[in-house]
Amino acid sequence: MRATRVIYVENDPALRGIMTALLEESPEVELILATGLAHEALDPDAIRLADVALIDLALGSGQMNGIDLGLAMRKANENIGIVIHSQYSLDTVARSVPPAALIGWSTLPKSGDMFIEDVVHILRETAKGLTSVPTSLSRDERSPLERMTVRQRAVMGMTAAGIKPQEVARRLAISHDAVRQDLSAAYRVLVPDVQPADDLRLRAVFTYLELTRRDDAQDGL
Repeated sequence: MRATRVIYVENDPALRGIMTALLEESPEVELILATGLAHEALDPDAIRLADVALIDLALGSGQMNGIDLGLAMRKANENIGIVIHSQYSLDTVARSVPPAALIGWSTLPKSGDMFIEDVVHILRETAKGLTSVPTSLSRDERSPLERMTVRQRAVMGMTAAGIKPQEVARRLAISHDAVRQDLSAAYRVLVPDVQPADDLRLRAVFTYLELTRRDDAQDGL
């Protein structure tokens, strides 16, 4: 089964960088374009190739919004799925999209608590023409990496690279407390059987690096 080809449009450069890296790690999707600009996302060759677009609803002043961009993409490729990345429900999107065109539209909450496999699942299902599809796997069936949110994986990845929490907070535009909370949550996933003598940070880093190396090896990298 071939990878689902994705266009990603996100106005926030920090989130775009995190999500781009995670999407590129997934063997189930092929990221063919990532941009923060609507006019770049309207590249006709990219739209023709894409199966689905993941689009930020609010793309900033001077640009069309995500719904209008999705509608414009549909004019160029009537089969492309559209996933609107926002805090708004599908009902809000439905008020702006003609009923006949609504098949293959979904929404995805914009949150640091997203799981990357949930994102990939929704992208793949929306590309098939389904709408607002729930995930099918329980948390207990997922690997440690899959049980970490997008932001937890970003924070853990930077920590494993030796980046200090203050710099992680600056790069992700979040508070130092938020970094600490994400690290604590990641540690609980990576080291569920912590012992009194453990250096929790080092053990979590070693586990994270081992898991990411294993994923890379499985993907043939």
